[in-house]
Amino acid sequence: MLFIVKTLDKENSSALREELREAHLAYLKLFEAATYFDGPFLTDDGTRELGSFKILDMPDKAAVEQHEADEPFITGGLQYGTTIHRYEAQIPYTFRDWPRKRGNIQFLVLAYDKPGQGELREELNASHRAYRESIHNSCITYGQFLTDDRDQPLGTLTILDAVDIEAAQVLWENDPFVQGGLFETTEFYRWRFGRIFDQFGA
Repeated sequence: MLFIVKTLDKENSSALREELREAHLAYLKLFEAATYFDGPFLTDDGTRELGSFKILDMPDKAAVEQHEADEPFITGGLQYGTTIHRYEAQIPYTFRDWPRKRGNIQFLVLAYDKPGQGELREELNASHRAYRESIHNSCITYGQFLTDDRDQPLGTLTILDAVDIEAAQVLWENDPFVQGGLFETTEFYRWRFGRIFDQFGA
């Protein structure tokens, strides 16, 4: 089962992140086979980490919760506010096989549906999928995240690969889900591959 996991760094914690980094990387290495993507999300200029985002393949939510409870960034006091959601990927890439473009920048978008908009999501779905197919070379992954019972979509996850933030924003804003008014709130972050998951090096 796929899960998306987001955690937040405490404010003014860059020194603590650096102190815990080696233990964190060693821990991630233990779960490399279960990791689709992992890396920090950042300020728009890419100079400071705000937290971590990952996609994991694990048996159930309890396994993900235990994974996060043992994460050195958590046990060391750097991170808090973990959110975990089931995820259905529309693109089957992982960090191992995504066709990277050297010099491009990655952006993480988490968009949450307006309540009670299942019919609108269904109505827009065909045009949304057609649009995503037309920009597939710029989508590292995308899909819907769901309630724990997989009964209802909660929103859409997208990781984009673009030359700059302006290009990424255009790719996002042209999506029929966006133009059709499906989303209540949107989180748009710069993101990068984690050090051990980056084929070009950190």
